[in-house]
Amino acid sequence: MYQIKNFFELPYYKKSLLIKSLVLTIFVQTVLYIIPFSRIQTIISRITKIQIKQKKPNQIEDIIWAVLVVSSYIPRATCLVQAIAVHILLAHNGYDSTIKIGVNNLKNFEAHAWVEKKNNIILGKSEMEFVPLLNLKIKH
Repeated sequence: MYQIKNFFELPYYKKSLLIKSLVLTIFVQTVLYIIPFSRIQTIISRITKIQIKQKKPNQIEDIIWAVLVVSSYIPRATCLVQAIAVHILLAHNGYDSTIKIGVNNLKNFEAHAWVEKKNNIILGKSEMEFVPLLNLKIKH
């Protein structure tokens, strides 16, 4: 009940952003389970080309905040799901970003996805070192 009360106390644009983030995160997670990744890249490219006409674009920090909040309520909303959702929302608001997917070279193989803007990690910072294998960049 506490979270619901807090939701209704938020400004309209944050409520709207949370709802968009929720729908998009669930969509991305579902698509990742049913469509091969090679096709997902095409879908991301097409979706990010859509510019949403808004009076005021959402701030980068608000977009990241919204995706992280809704991801905490969605089981198995992985770093890749979050990275794709943030990337799409950034594109819809006129921001360029890059999704990077990498692996570590330690004994236990591990993969990670993160989002960069102007070579700075804005989502998915990690203590571990990951070697990027794939970059998804859409410019506007």
